[in-house]
Amino acid sequence: MGNDILGCDLRTLFQQSCADLGVNIDLRAVVNDSVATILSHMHADRRCKIGVIVGTGVNASVKVPITCLDEEKLSRCNPRDLERYVECILNTELSMFGTDILPRTRWDVELDAANEKPGFQPFEMMVSGRYIAEVARYIVRDTVLKFRPSSAVPSGLDKVYGLEASTMSVVERELDIHFARQQFLARHPCKEGRLSLTIEEMKFIRAAFYAVSSRAAAVVAAGILALAVSVLPPSTPGDGDEIVVAATGSVIEKYSGFRLRVQEFLNLLGHRRGKKIVLAVTEDSSIWGAAVAAAIN
Repeated sequence: MGNDILGCDLRTLFQQSCADLGVNIDLRAVVNDSVATILSHMHADRRCKIGVIVGTGVNASVKVPITCLDEEKLSRCNPRDLERYVECILNTELSMFGTDILPRTRWDVELDAANEKPGFQPFEMMVSGRYIAEVARYIVRDTVLKFRPSSAVPSGLDKVYGLEASTMSVVERELDIHFARQQFLARHPCKEGRLSLTIEEMKFIRAAFYAVSSRAAAVVAAGILALAVSVLPPSTPGDGDEIVVAATGSVIEKYSGFRLRVQEFLNLLGHRRGKKIVLAVTEDSSIWGAAVAAAIN
């Protein structure tokens, strides 16, 4: 963000820019993507109290009483809104949590050190599609590929961010290891056809992919539960026993088995804390959430 717009009202900036171009725009709402996610589902299901995004990036939002806001934030609210509303939606910036809490492997440490801003988004670096693929690439590099000549390394795996989460998903989805190897080598062929991956090597690669993505699912579930236990107020009569989580993002929507694993971890962890938490995938939430926000205003 440029210093020239820091602290400015986005609505005013946007409408003025459009006016300068001769376009008449009435901007009713500016919403963060995680806020849009919860809005897109909350208007139809009052049990929805959390919104989460797991894709290239990661974030979450929660519905809480306005009284949860500190005095500094309350002072910036419209007094009429404070009289009219009893609840609000908070953007948590969940991606930035986890420092000195989440256990890290040496590959996590290496990934963080190579990042433009080390230590900036510890939670996101364990769960987003961009980063889990790089951690998986590190593991394959230091195991299966360690004893191969450079000419026999599958293409792309020797390059930074050369592996994509979509490839991991395809490999995990295929039950037949021979077909999984075929799918993997179609994306990362061995140079000049030399020393193609053995079945045993492919089994290890698939196991590594599954371990990394399963850890990501567990961390996402732990983050959701932390919000449910630490941020959400106790349930009130009429709320029901379930906490519904509106979920979106390429990883949680498209990665093979990921959403089901998150739900399984939520069932396990939630049971220990007396919480029943249910994921509800919300497609196109950025569009629908913005529409709901505009309608409210």
